[in-house]
Amino acid sequence: MDIFLQALLIFILRLIGISVSTLGTILTVQGRRGPAILTGSLSTLVYILAIGQVVTNLSNVWNLAAYVAGYGVGTWVGMALEQRIALGYAEVRIISTQRGDAVAAALRRAGFGATELYGRGRESPVGIVEAIVPRKSVPAVIRLAEEVDERAIVAVSEARTVQRGYWRPNRKR
Repeated sequence: MDIFLQALLIFILRLIGISVSTLGTILTVQGRRGPAILTGSLSTLVYILAIGQVVTNLSNVWNLAAYVAGYGVGTWVGMALEQRIALGYAEVRIISTQRGDAVAAALRRAGFGATELYGRGRESPVGIVEAIVPRKSVPAVIRLAEEVDERAIVAVSEARTVQRGYWRPNRKR
């Protein structure tokens, strides 16, 4: 096989393998057993094919470079895919010094569940609004919060498992 075609094949195999492996790792962390097993198996198969191509000719610098570059680009692609797919749920916490109730009301009008808590900040009482939402909805929740209170503090964290809660009827869990 032509040296450059072999290097291109190795690059593509690593790109695919690492992208799938990155998704598999995220699925594993989220506790999605079936998809994690499938992606892990696929990435292992692709790895074996790629490494087989590399070890047949270790003196070929192009193969080694393609392997390394495929790993780097594959990691980036896998992370970009995961961000686009946005699997799972997130907890969005909004802290507002004066408009916590209005933020909660806006979220509820938009169909999100919102829990209101009250706390004490450094200088004054604060309203704390918490919402568990699909990760795809996080930008919309942040946008709503900022429309109501542009100075609100917003923190987003991953919710590993969600068992119950308020969900819009047309929203799949």
